[in-house]
Formats: sequence, C-alpha cells, structure tokens
Amino acid sequence: MDSIDSEGCDEDWDQDLADDLIGSSLLVGLTYVDPEGALLGRRQVFGIVETVDAEAGIVIRTGDGHAPFTVAPLLDAIEVGEPGLYQLADQDRVVENPDFTALFTVTRPRRN
Repeated sequence: MDSIDSEGCDEDWDQDLADDLIGSSLLVGLTYVDPEGALLGRRQVFGIVETVDAEAGIVIRTGDGHAPFTVAPLLDAIEVGEPGLYQLADQDRVVENPDFTALFTVTRPRRN
C-alpha cells in the first residue's frame, strides 16, 4: 500500500471506483505526524464502506459498536487489497483478504 496525502492527490473523481467501494471491505492505515514529519501515532480502521461522496468522504461501518468512521474522499489512495492476513496493530483482530486498502498520512496543522 502506498501512502498518500491530500497535496499529492489527483483531483479527478472516479465514480466507477466510488461505486465499487460501496459494500466492499476497506482496511485503512492512518499515520499521524506533526508539521515537521515526526510520528505522533498510528491507527488502523477496518469495515464495510457505506457511502462514498466527493465532498462528504468515505464512510466505513466498523462493526465494533462505534459510530461510522469517515476518511477523506481521496480515491487515489485506494488500492485493491492484496490477499492475506492483516493484523490490526491496535486491536486483537486479524483481517483476512480485504477488498480494498488505503494508507493516509495526516499532518497536524501548525499552531501559531
């Protein structure tokens, strides 16, 4: 999985991919960094995509009893999942053969 940030994203919307995502499993890796690029933390989210909207984002139903999780609508970050087992780092959960995967780097804004 390649990491992507919003500055390097292609602005063309791929409606076919957006449609394919709905009802599919999606494994998302989030890396949080400060403005200088130092690691602040990591998180993984896995679930079924409920909706995909160019403005509202990609909504994932995680199935863990929490509210749905929304990620930015950066379709360039979405890749077809590689077959295999994925251990979620922050949970005792293993994901098998996700339909799609994505990696995002989230940069904390500078504080004045």
